[in-house]
Amino acid sequence: MQPEEIPTQQIIDKLRQTLEPRIGIADPSLLGIENSAIARDEDDEDIALLKAGFDIYNIPITSYQRRLGSAVIAVRKIVRKLLRPVLERQVIYNFANTRVVQTLSIQLQKLQENQQTLEKKIKSEFSSGSPEVTAQLETQQRAIAAFQSEIEQIKAVQQQHTAILEKITAELLDRQQ
Repeated sequence: MQPEEIPTQQIIDKLRQTLEPRIGIADPSLLGIENSAIARDEDDEDIALLKAGFDIYNIPITSYQRRLGSAVIAVRKIVRKLLRPVLERQVIYNFANTRVVQTLSIQLQKLQENQQTLEKKIKSEFSSGSPEVTAQLETQQRAIAAFQSEIEQIKAVQQQHTAILEKITAELLDRQQ
């Protein structure tokens, strides 16, 4: 049984569509093409969303009810005043979070640029240093081959000397008997 894959991008898009109009970030008509033109990529869009929506205290209070509209607005203002300390703390937290995310995003971009620069530098050094390395390897391989042939020659001489020594030993043993 395989775990189901969560459609993360679809969830993010749906949240943006539902939250942006409610918290006064953008007109629903501006969602999509123009909103994407403002931000270069999704990270920039998310940071822009954080910057625009961190102040949850100063959201316009409106009512879409005709008869009770003014009463609903009055009740909402009273609730806002009662929740002011909590909302202010939340606004401060949201603002600090936004700054931290933006700082981390900038640092991440710098790190990615540095990584790309280092990768290019390493590739260029490796490709430019390659003929030297190849020449050194060939020289070492020739030296190893020369040593191996000398070892073979020494082994052949050693075998000859061993055969001569055995022959001499056999002759000496024959003379002693």
